[in-house]
Amino acid sequence: MMGKIYRYLVSLNLGLWLMAGVLLFMAIGSFASSGEEGRSLNDLPLFYWLQEAPLTVSWWLWVTIGLLALLAVNTVLCSMESLGKKWERGNFLVRIAPQVMHLGFLLIMVAHLVSARGSFKQVMEVGEGSTIGFPDGGVVLVERLDAAMGPMGMPTGYSARVRTVAGGMAAGTVSPNHPFFHRGFGIYLKEVGFMPAPVALVEIHREPGAGWALAGALLFTVGNVALLAVRRGRSLS
Repeated sequence: MMGKIYRYLVSLNLGLWLMAGVLLFMAIGSFASSGEEGRSLNDLPLFYWLQEAPLTVSWWLWVTIGLLALLAVNTVLCSMESLGKKWERGNFLVRIAPQVMHLGFLLIMVAHLVSARGSFKQVMEVGEGSTIGFPDGGVVLVERLDAAMGPMGMPTGYSARVRTVAGGMAAGTVSPNHPFFHRGFGIYLKEVGFMPAPVALVEIHREPGAGWALAGALLFTVGNVALLAVRRGRSLS
């Protein structure tokens, strides 16, 4: 019985069916989560949303998480099986490149898991002299809002000068493509208005899984490039 379960879990066909299932239920979720409760999924950490949303709204995501968990198990077992069969045969890159890609894929999944538990997102309006408080007690002061004006009197760019108040002194300038980071939180400048008084729309964002996702993407790319290089070398020889 255990042997049959193992052979089923290590099957490549199972991995393909699981990926197809993930895509299917995510597509279903894109239509099923169109209400107010569904839209809040984009503004809350995943695990918090799953706790708050009724099962009639979140069922598709529970199914997707279950399929991803099985896919992770399938990926690990397939890698172990592949290494066991190929370790004594062929080129080292041929043996290791697919496993590097699998490891990259697993790290990307870990990244989403970490962010699902500890991410943070908030949008707010701030003016000159106002402060931004963070969940960990950090405080950032908005000192000044500026805009660069074009020849027609229209703003061509805007920025905000900010300074930390607690947890060590640091200062910086926030612009649309240059956020300011403080204790793992990013301050992103979305819009600035000056009438009747300077006010900015900012987004506070924390993504603790970003480092894991970057590492996973790099490993996946390296493994893919190595495998393509080996196959290209074979076709030219």
